[in-house]
Amino acid sequence: MLVVISAPGSSASAVGWLALWVLALFAAVTVHELSHCLAAARRGLEVEGIVLLPIGGMSQISGLPGPPAVELEVAIAGPLASVGLALVTGLAALATGGSLWPPTLFSGSWLARLAWLNLLLAGFNMLPALPMDGGRVLRALLARRRNQLSATRIAAHVAQVIAGLMIVVGLLFDLWLILIGLFVLLGVGAELRSAAIRQLVDGLVVADVMARDPTSVPAEVTVAELVAWIAAFPDRALPVLEGSSVVGVVAMVDLIGRPADAPIASVCDRTSPVLDPSMAIFPAALEVLSRYHRDEFAVADAGLPAGVLYRSSVEQLLRGAGRRPSVPERRRAA
Repeated sequence: MLVVISAPGSSASAVGWLALWVLALFAAVTVHELSHCLAAARRGLEVEGIVLLPIGGMSQISGLPGPPAVELEVAIAGPLASVGLALVTGLAALATGGSLWPPTLFSGSWLARLAWLNLLLAGFNMLPALPMDGGRVLRALLARRRNQLSATRIAAHVAQVIAGLMIVVGLLFDLWLILIGLFVLLGVGAELRSAAIRQLVDGLVVADVMARDPTSVPAEVTVAELVAWIAAFPDRALPVLEGSSVVGVVAMVDLIGRPADAPIASVCDRTSPVLDPSMAIFPAALEVLSRYHRDEFAVADAGLPAGVLYRSSVEQLLRGAGRRPSVPERRRAA
């Protein structure tokens, strides 16, 4: 649709070729993003997917930014892949009699144009503006000598200046630069909030925040039997046991409207993950809370009930309410 709108009065053939060029552009973007994902998977991070937007692509990777070396490797992988594509298509253009000079994206050999396109993609993404690749590289390098929040703040200030320049230049020449500049500003805000949260909870694990109550309910107990107990504690949630292993969690909200003789095994929540006490609050536990719309999660140690993590406890921690729990020296799960 954007191609048709941007080419009023053009022939069907011209619009078709322009559409193919846009597909080639997003194929290059996809290869760029896949390289980020492969580097992340190699480092043991979870890749959730790739989102393609009119202004480019975005990899959804859990566990970032992580240690500086990890963020640097993941961030640089995309631009390096784009440079590699540029070299391959450039050599192919020369081998087939094409010319690489002068640089162009709109005429001449398709292979030459793809070479310049990928080189432009690599260079543009290396602008030191969070959340773009160059901004992540800058933060990773800064984080080698300072804490994550300080590194993020410096990288964010650089990104805000670059985003402002993009918007100004976009007002004069190109609407897309305005959109990219606004995207950078929004991304910078998210990165700053994430870094502040990370500093607040850095080193904390689920065991430091959970309610340490081993009370659990066998899966064969009926709804009527549990309601009689839980009615006195309506805000409580209980891990559910099958045999000696925790398989889910149950709270009053799960019992409402259920048959009185139904076993708890059939009404408890088995879809939400059972957390490990050693799971880091940032980013792992926070990502679980973001992904699952539930207010309580069972916690088990080697399958045995250890307690319950309540969303309200984590939110209170993030608001800075109360004192930070003392943290043993055992960790750093993230």
